[in-house]
Amino acid sequence: MTNSNNNIIFFDGYCILCNSFIDFLFRRDKRQKLFFSPLQSKTASNIFPKLGYSSEEMGKFDSLVYLKNQHIKIRSDAVLSVLFDIGGIYRASVIFYLIPKFLRDVMYDQIASKRY
Repeated sequence: MTNSNNNIIFFDGYCILCNSFIDFLFRRDKRQKLFFSPLQSKTASNIFPKLGYSSEEMGKFDSLVYLKNQHIKIRSDAVLSVLFDIGGIYRASVIFYLIPKFLRDVMYDQIASKRY
């Protein structure tokens, strides 16, 4: 599961909203391109240091992290990249990249702050 060709979505395993999003993705990932792992897992604690992330930096990953081709995407970039990668109608999510990243991340943070 940890080779460089896998796309892994790390999520807050305690978050109801995060788990609902993972269920949504799991049902739509017909090509089985995605792997899922809680941020609290051994998989996460093994992979992130290999990518150069310290324990302190890992602590900032609080809701959704997308590892794609050995690159980390977080917050709104993670959500949009995952939606694009599951394909179909969800590729239309690319239009949200027209919104500046700082605004997308403010919206993401607002939703994430109420996720429990």
